[in-house]
Amino acid sequence: MQEKVKNELEMAAKLLGMSSDDVQTKWNGIVNDNDLDVNNESELKLGLTLFRQWFTGMKAVKESGKESSGGNLVKTGFGIILGIEDARDYESYSRDQLVAEYMRDRTAAFNSGKFAYADGESGNYTISQILGGELKERKWNKELPESSMDVDGRTIIPIDERKVLPWGGENPNYGYPRPANNWRRNVHFVGEVEGGKPQYWCISSKNETAKNWNVKANEYLFIDLIWDADKNAAYPVKDTLGNVVYNTETESPRDVSSMPTMRNLVAEMLRPKITGLINLENYHNSVQSLPAKERIVITDGNVTNMNMNPNKTGNRTLFISDINADFDYESGGYSSTPCWVPPHIDIDFGIGSHVMVLGRTSQSRNQETGEMRQCSINVFGIIVLDKRGNPVNVQDSGEQYEGWF
Repeated sequence: MQEKVKNELEMAAKLLGMSSDDVQTKWNGIVNDNDLDVNNESELKLGLTLFRQWFTGMKAVKESGKESSGGNLVKTGFGIILGIEDARDYESYSRDQLVAEYMRDRTAAFNSGKFAYADGESGNYTISQILGGELKERKWNKELPESSMDVDGRTIIPIDERKVLPWGGENPNYGYPRPANNWRRNVHFVGEVEGGKPQYWCISSKNETAKNWNVKANEYLFIDLIWDADKNAAYPVKDTLGNVVYNTETESPRDVSSMPTMRNLVAEMLRPKITGLINLENYHNSVQSLPAKERIVITDGNVTNMNMNPNKTGNRTLFISDINADFDYESGGYSSTPCWVPPHIDIDFGIGSHVMVLGRTSQSRNQETGEMRQCSINVFGIIVLDKRGNPVNVQDSGEQYEGWF
């Protein structure tokens, strides 16, 4: 893939009559401005898409004989955020896996190139690592990478040991320290881009934007992103969060009175993801082989119970039931579905409310009986269809359900 980028840059330079250095500078600017990870195939492809857009515009300008106005890859969308997933640090998970492997068999982990040892003190370290099957040692008089950590009395540095990337390209970071963090967060948005047709978009944010995402859900707003309509994908840029404008805060708010209700909007844009609670387990089984972005589920029900005390992951618990479900007198209630609601989602409604939830299904096993429990939902969005009362704590059965994570 890296070779493909190189070839396209050279071809663009030739056709535009520009120097290779100038075109390379433009490519570097696209990568830096959009915070792209060139070791990630999808982000590298996004970079090429943006570069090709720039090239197409420059070529048209060149052929017309007019001066370039620079162009803008970022466009403004108008719509509403339906759900916000938790931010996750994937490097944190990798470090935890490395520590576990280190404690099991540090020699094997070292020989496979998963980490380097850093011995000595600040300004005078000796770095030891296995690279290409050989032991490499060198002096290091700088600060250690932020990803370095002390484990069982030794300082180790997580190393990217992949020679080849998942899609077959050579890994330029092979043998180098892994980053300290790799934050990711998906945001689910329905809206239009500069007069286009409304559609569903998955906004893929990362690093500081993912960590600091503070845009409210369920409010119409204007947001600047890079959009890929064919993939239903959108990508923030460095100033995305600072440029969000809520419709109600503009001098001349757009009239949304004729817009579909939230329920109809979801039904129109995400119909394949909608299922009834009674069919939740079948839906769960049917989507488990799909990528995470495609395992979204949307369903609705009446709130029959809630536990506002956060569990160990910070989630509160809602129990929702099909409004048409029969009351189960033997178990003392409705057959209800547990929904795990993260801290960033506001719960301002009570028992008896009718809600639509967006999330992903999960199904755990009862550790005592070995039987599969009913499906639960890891929620990232709630649309209140009929609000009743306010949040309360009601005594539940005491059974400890397990979420997806």
